[in-house]
Amino acid sequence: MTTPDTHTPILDIILPVYNTERYLDQCIQSIVDQELKDWHLIIIDDGSTDASPEICDSWANSDKRITVVHKPNSGQADSRNVAIDMSTAEYVGFVDSDDRIEPNMYSFLLKTIKENNADIAICNHYNYTTMGSLCKHPDYNIEVLNHDQATELIIKDQIPSYIWQMVFRRSCLNYRMPEHVCFEDYAVLPYWFEKANRVVRAMRPLYHYRMRRSSIVHNINPQQKFAFLEAEKQRLEYYGNSKFKPLASAYITLRAIHAAKHIARINTSRKVILEYMERIKPILKEYAPKYAGKLKTKDKLLYHLLMRNTSLFINYLKMEKVLKVNKKASDRYYFD
Repeated sequence: MTTPDTHTPILDIILPVYNTERYLDQCIQSIVDQELKDWHLIIIDDGSTDASPEICDSWANSDKRITVVHKPNSGQADSRNVAIDMSTAEYVGFVDSDDRIEPNMYSFLLKTIKENNADIAICNHYNYTTMGSLCKHPDYNIEVLNHDQATELIIKDQIPSYIWQMVFRRSCLNYRMPEHVCFEDYAVLPYWFEKANRVVRAMRPLYHYRMRRSSIVHNINPQQKFAFLEAEKQRLEYYGNSKFKPLASAYITLRAIHAAKHIARINTSRKVILEYMERIKPILKEYAPKYAGKLKTKDKLLYHLLMRNTSLFINYLKMEKVLKVNKKASDRYYFD
């Protein structure tokens, strides 16, 4: 473990690393190149078995603002928790080790926080493939949200749960990321936003998210889709005793239907698909009777079809998949 200077910077940047030697230099270089110079980079090497540990140590030896911790592999959530425990700066940001950031990302977000007396600032991101970087719906306006407005957008997922495109006042990080689960950032975000009196959305793209075929987001399988639904249930439990429970309940109804749709289309055995349908149906049985009336017509019809004839529901979704024109980028455009 290397140690930083005793100076307390304004920003701690948390970088968990696991076997990303191919992209790691570019990632750290983009942090070192920040217009903001008063930062401390906390790198947690999560038991990497490639050249990542040596790359991390080399950077730490060349820049006293960088600290490296090497530990046995325990997952990204634990790595982030270790770094949060180490952090001392007033503000905290997160970067994934296969991504990169724009030179003005942190100077802009901190300036936006201070000018608006906010606790959290959010920017937008590029999806970065071998064909280049593309941002969906860039917006250069700045929107200031109070606590309730931000909470509603979190529940609706209109504030995406990508913590790497946010800067948090460290006092907001009052809840540990759940370990050994998928979508830990999705599950923890309601807790971190609870302490935020004001949130700033400045949705200009400043982060480059590298779309890799090995990423959990792109390795779509039934378990992953159901794990997302379970993370949604954790959110609902969080809002269960608040005024936001009806909205959260309505959205878990919608997410359950969408999970069933995605799983039905996955190229796996029918037995596996049916097993997951039977795990989703009790969730719908609990929440949908009260909130299904607010669904769009197609989602409402799919809900009734799933509950009354699961096999027909699966057949319909598989047929729709065959007939639908695939407008997404080919897999060959993804990084390995």
